[in-house]
Amino acid sequence: MFLRPGSAAGISESALLFDNTSTHEAYGSQFAALAQYEYQDFKLYPEAVLQLPAHTDGSAQYLFITGTDSLQYRVGTGVIKREQLMMRSYLPTAWQTNIDALLQAPSSPANVWRTYVFKGSRVITYNWGAENHVERNALITEGPDADAAGWAQLPADFRYDLDHVLALPPAAGVRRSLLVKKDKGVILNWRTGVEKSGALTSLSSGLGKLPAGYAQQYLPVSGTYRVASAGQSIDARIDVDGVGTLSTISGDLFTVAGQSTTYAHSFRSTNVQVQWTSDYMVITGKGLTWGSTPPYNATIVQLLVYLTPAGQTLRPISWLYLEDEAGYYANWRELAKVSTYFRTVDYEVDIAAGESELVSYDTSKAATPPGFVDRILTVPSAYAEAGVELRTTGGRNVISTSGSGSDLLWSKAELHAAMVANFSGYRDVPQWKVWTLVASDYADPPGIAGTMFDSIGLQRQGMAVFTKYAKVGSNDDLHTYVHELGHAFNLLHSFDKDKAAPPQPLGPLAGYGDLSWMSYPHLYEGDPSAAEDQQTAAFWRAFPFSFTDDEIRHLRHGFYRDVILGGSNFKAGAAKDHAALELVAQPLTDESGLLLEIEGQAAFAYGEPVVAQLKLSRTGSHGDVAVLPDLGPAAGHVSVVITDPYGHTRLFQPLTRECGRHDTTTLTAAAPAVYTSLYLGYGADGLYFSEPGLYKVAAVYQGPDGSRVASTPQTIRVRAPLAAADQHIGELLMGDDQGHLLTFLGSDAPQLKGGNDALQEVIERYGDHPLAAHARLARGANAGRHFQHIRDGRLVVREPDIKESVQQLSAAINASTGNEGLDNITLNKAMRRLAKVHAKDGNLAEADAVLDKMVSTFRGKGLPAPVQKTIQAQAEETRTAIHHGKPKTASRKKK
Repeated sequence: MFLRPGSAAGISESALLFDNTSTHEAYGSQFAALAQYEYQDFKLYPEAVLQLPAHTDGSAQYLFITGTDSLQYRVGTGVIKREQLMMRSYLPTAWQTNIDALLQAPSSPANVWRTYVFKGSRVITYNWGAENHVERNALITEGPDADAAGWAQLPADFRYDLDHVLALPPAAGVRRSLLVKKDKGVILNWRTGVEKSGALTSLSSGLGKLPAGYAQQYLPVSGTYRVASAGQSIDARIDVDGVGTLSTISGDLFTVAGQSTTYAHSFRSTNVQVQWTSDYMVITGKGLTWGSTPPYNATIVQLLVYLTPAGQTLRPISWLYLEDEAGYYANWRELAKVSTYFRTVDYEVDIAAGESELVSYDTSKAATPPGFVDRILTVPSAYAEAGVELRTTGGRNVISTSGSGSDLLWSKAELHAAMVANFSGYRDVPQWKVWTLVASDYADPPGIAGTMFDSIGLQRQGMAVFTKYAKVGSNDDLHTYVHELGHAFNLLHSFDKDKAAPPQPLGPLAGYGDLSWMSYPHLYEGDPSAAEDQQTAAFWRAFPFSFTDDEIRHLRHGFYRDVILGGSNFKAGAAKDHAALELVAQPLTDESGLLLEIEGQAAFAYGEPVVAQLKLSRTGSHGDVAVLPDLGPAAGHVSVVITDPYGHTRLFQPLTRECGRHDTTTLTAAAPAVYTSLYLGYGADGLYFSEPGLYKVAAVYQGPDGSRVASTPQTIRVRAPLAAADQHIGELLMGDDQGHLLTFLGSDAPQLKGGNDALQEVIERYGDHPLAAHARLARGANAGRHFQHIRDGRLVVREPDIKESVQQLSAAINASTGNEGLDNITLNKAMRRLAKVHAKDGNLAEADAVLDKMVSTFRGKGLPAPVQKTIQAQAEETRTAIHHGKPKTASRKKK
């Protein structure tokens, strides 16, 4: 029986039995009870009908399914039961929505109901009565049952995404099925294989007599629709058909005034019902959520979309209503479909001379999961599969590096300056445009394969890929591009989603079991049979080259500002009070053998950069412990929350993120702790200590085994300025530009000129003030390194100013050898930096003198013996490097 709303056609293998009779009249009015009003949905809009095993009295039984409701029907009796489709609740989570096809198994001697559930390239055998309902989960080519060898003979395009699977009369006791996909079909003998394949209506004389309307193919409805009227415009995204359907409606409202258009609101519904006629589809989304205070008290969105037969011109949508249970609040008519995609983004790429951009990747070169459909993937096609159109902007600009004298290492500040100067679509406004630079290597830290670097002004507009650490054209190369673009669209790492605002659920194994572009292959934990050093290979064996459903839902239907490039800050802003406090709450039990402490000064002057020392130490209760030594929030192992004097708590958001291998080190009795210095004064959310008062800072560390170690909150006082000079210095050190410069230790980026002028004023007017050490450090560090710009398609390098660097770094160090100025860890780094500047100038004697002074300075501060031993080792490591030119080694990372 082939169904259309309100009508049906029945065929045998050789003849047309009936046509254009309503569902409830079909088969001699066997379904007469469906004519009752309360069953209209099942009469007009059934999504599936299963013929169940016959009742014990021999009468036929059927299960009608519409949405999440089911109706059990017995011929001769009528409706037996209407209820929620219980089968759905017991299926694995990934199988509870967007099923491709259902096929009822034959009656068993015990009258057990068994249903085959098809989705993608797999089929589940579901037993309605068993405690463990899923009897089998296999590839379609392995067959729904173990004795179904014929399924292995299916044509390649019938091994996934089937539309219908129907039972046919058996042959010599062997089951047969009709498989339908669009306007094609396969008649399959479960044991021997394909009997016939081709156009659906050519497979049997009965199918050949099927009226044309029942085999009519329609253009997909899903995509983006747009209309403008009466001072408003709307983009509506309908996601109800096609591969990867999410059954979601979302949209953005804009205010139109004169020649300007301004974003106003976003809405989304994931509770979507679809009804259709032979001419149009009605799509209703309930439980509407809004990204901001809505203009209407609307809880329902409803759309009517005309169906367009394949090969014909698209017809406009008739209307869209926003409403509540009482009536309509707003409506738009004649929306036109503008794209089959849900987002369209201009994708611009520039390439440093001598580097190669990824062109494509053939997935058949990788060890892919069973049943995977191999294909040639590009960065745009990987996003197209998620519903996002990356529209390349034409020819690539090739940046000449000849004669530049550069080491071709790129810093954060240099990347941002390059984007502003060379991104043809750059504006510091939210827009659907993104820039990519393909270069050789990254400077801070080295060993990064890729980074979404943009954090100055509006964020998430630029990314870079570094070819030194990913083989061009490899699966990992493609992963780097797609991964970093995911960050640009505000997607977090699979294991970091609980740190979003609002927090999102983690996938399997706290996110480390996710098979996603946003995972780290080397951190995958989803294969318990694979050794620890084999998890990367295990990831690639299982990875389907896709995002997770939740990530695709964000890309397609996330609220406007949370997705658009230059919109909400990375992670969509700080987590609110409750979520942030929960993040650093003490665990109920802690058997990690570790202690996390926040150390450093307890009081800061107004405007003084707030720096805390983080110490992760071995308690000794569990012997030696392997830890992740990079404790900076940018590396992702440590989260810091800050509570201001008014009681508001925010998660500290670093300006940059470092995606690395997460290499471990072992804490022992001889080396019991690791330390880091955290500049907390400025982050992606701006200033965190802008007013005098008492603040609380707390942190939590997550170890390689998943253990959480929380610190005790540390109270930090920001003093009110006592004199006008103190007030002025504090104001000169605060601000967005200054925050970036203090974080990056300086920059030549033109857009940070105001911050550089402020730091220079501190040095010139208040050079003897203790806070001037921070301005000197930023200015001196920047002067001691080259800075590369891209101008007119060429790499232009500002060479180091050794004299200026030595002068400023020396003054900052001299001001910090006592109890003022730089903290100890920052002072340590500054002295090693000064030694390298002297070495760069060929003055090894001065470099050695600085390193000797470093050891003696910290010995005079009375630091613990293991710390002094570490400082001595750092001095000798630096001495060896500058005398012998030994490069620093780095593992490959993504950022």
